[in-house]
Amino acid sequence: MSNAVKNRAITIALAGQPNTGKSTVFNRLTGAKQHVGNWPGKTVEQKSGSFVSDGTRYQLMDLPGTYSLTSNSLEEKIARDYLIEDKPDVVIVMADASQLERSLYLLTEIKLLSVPVVLALNMVDVADDQGKVIDVSEMKRRLGVKVVPMVASKGKGVPQLVEAVAEAVSDKPEGDESLFKDLTSYQSIKKIIDGRLGDDAHESWMAVKIIEGDSMAIETIQRNLNASEYRKIEGLLDGSEGGRLLSAGRRYDWINDVIKASVKKSEKKDSAVRSARFDRFATHPVWGKIIAVLIMVVGFAAAMIIAIPIMSAVTPLTVMLSESARTLFTGSFFWFGSMLADGLIPGVGVAVMMLAYIFGVYIVFGLLEDIGYVARLAYVFDGPMTSMGLHGKSFMPLLMSFGCNIAGVTGTRVIDSWRQRMVTLVMVSIVPCLALWAVVSFMGTIFFASAMPLVILSLLVVMVLHLFFTSFLLRKFILPGETTGLIMELPPYHKPNWKTVFGHVWVQVKAFLKRAFTLIAVLSMVTWALSFRADGNMELSVLAGIGKFFDPVTSFFGLDWRLFIALLAAIIAKEASLSVIAVLFGIGGGALSITSFILGSSGVDNAVLAGTIAQTVSPASALAFIFAFFFTIPCVGTIATIYSETKSLKWTIGSSLYYIASSLVFGGIAYRVGLLIF
Repeated sequence: MSNAVKNRAITIALAGQPNTGKSTVFNRLTGAKQHVGNWPGKTVEQKSGSFVSDGTRYQLMDLPGTYSLTSNSLEEKIARDYLIEDKPDVVIVMADASQLERSLYLLTEIKLLSVPVVLALNMVDVADDQGKVIDVSEMKRRLGVKVVPMVASKGKGVPQLVEAVAEAVSDKPEGDESLFKDLTSYQSIKKIIDGRLGDDAHESWMAVKIIEGDSMAIETIQRNLNASEYRKIEGLLDGSEGGRLLSAGRRYDWINDVIKASVKKSEKKDSAVRSARFDRFATHPVWGKIIAVLIMVVGFAAAMIIAIPIMSAVTPLTVMLSESARTLFTGSFFWFGSMLADGLIPGVGVAVMMLAYIFGVYIVFGLLEDIGYVARLAYVFDGPMTSMGLHGKSFMPLLMSFGCNIAGVTGTRVIDSWRQRMVTLVMVSIVPCLALWAVVSFMGTIFFASAMPLVILSLLVVMVLHLFFTSFLLRKFILPGETTGLIMELPPYHKPNWKTVFGHVWVQVKAFLKRAFTLIAVLSMVTWALSFRADGNMELSVLAGIGKFFDPVTSFFGLDWRLFIALLAAIIAKEASLSVIAVLFGIGGGALSITSFILGSSGVDNAVLAGTIAQTVSPASALAFIFAFFFTIPCVGTIATIYSETKSLKWTIGSSLYYIASSLVFGGIAYRVGLLIF
């Protein structure tokens, strides 16, 4: 490495298809010196970090997982733009040694760029279990790049990878055009664009992209060539689809030649045979779905088992601290004691409990991904999800949402496509969590009794319609673009590496602490301030004033101001809504703020509350409240998790407003139907 190079940070782009171990290598190299944010103007996660080796500082950028450098998806656009415009010093291409056919495709694209490349051949232990013996020297000779065999989950090969990167920095490669140089159209196009697209235009890569009919490549030459030159290129093309197939065919032929020359097969081991037997059930169109649902239910239970001890410890501690704060501040400062006891301390307590649950969910999802099962789950449910404009990986978060919406939002991490992930993320909170049913059952039993099964059936039918409509709305107007199917190979099963799993969990927990934890505490404080009354008469609070102000509007939807405030109170905790209803209807007063009910109930007699509601609320309004409550804004924990996952206030606020608006609409429709029936 030259002195000039040593005097600055070396930039490395970490590229690869999903499930090749990119995140593991990134965490191994950067450790705690990493930053997680969003790409400028995008919600796609951007991970960058740094490390020092042999006195040289390296800046590592983890590119979104992508199968190619076409312009079909946002992930592909981000990866290609960074490689072409930011011009890293070295590109590490991660490949799964057990799935070389698909893993080497991205390498064939990046080799066309004039940038040093190192191939990180990860999971060689899994390839060995499959009976594959890889001749690394022969593969290196065939590929023309440095090849480093690795087992990243165990740290094997990581030092050798850094050494290879340090050596590659001084390389001066030109775009490898060996796959296409005999094509007349390639040579002619390259001759036309020669020197016309800038000094660092990667003309070999651009010429191939033009043959493939890549939309961004076509736009580039339209901007830089005159009409006569562009017509010449049009005449050379047989059509983008034919060019794309021709290009892919050449790439795969070359990949197969490399594999034949450098990979030998030995006798398959028992572990591979057992995996194949299990896969016959795991990917079966019927049994596979049953197995997937059972695994998700067990996973949800496991996350709760992990969280319950922490939650059980936090609740009494929070109550004790709240009572201490209330006792400490009396007299003229009692409001400050209430702020601490009813606002800040319960808010922090809820945030800690949510963090405990999210910690369990991250472990479950991380484990399923690490052993290679998530791909099977996506495969067996791809058909049903396609009917909603999604793909199979969206099933897991939607299913987990029946237990808790927080788990559903967190589960969208398994979805590789940013567009599909955002659509799914908004949809998961439409699915009713367990906490909703207590309030729905209480209100429904009072007014509808034997007809309650019909009400529940109606709620579920509307939920399905709501999911389809939301998916259509987002894909058509908010996130327009081409919906791609699920294209993937099933990765091999392998033993989980707990260090890797917990490393990923820690990164996500830090992100939650940074964003969501604060948001929960702030929202709790704001709610306390709006609903606080020294005399316990919440009818005179600011929040009640807001409810009364909007009463002419909410009454149109069948909700008087008290039911509307109870609807808003659900943001603190769904279970708190009944306590809020009781206080607003004049039962069990004494609470200074709505936030008093975060960690417990008001102690109201449910029979008394039921009698009061039955005399005060009409059946049509009760039906409106049930539907509005069923589809209302999720709890503060879910909202905070949305913010943590998207890192975007725009998406967090926008989705929250959408939930509120849709709940009022469904409540209003239910109200009008109720007026006709009752």
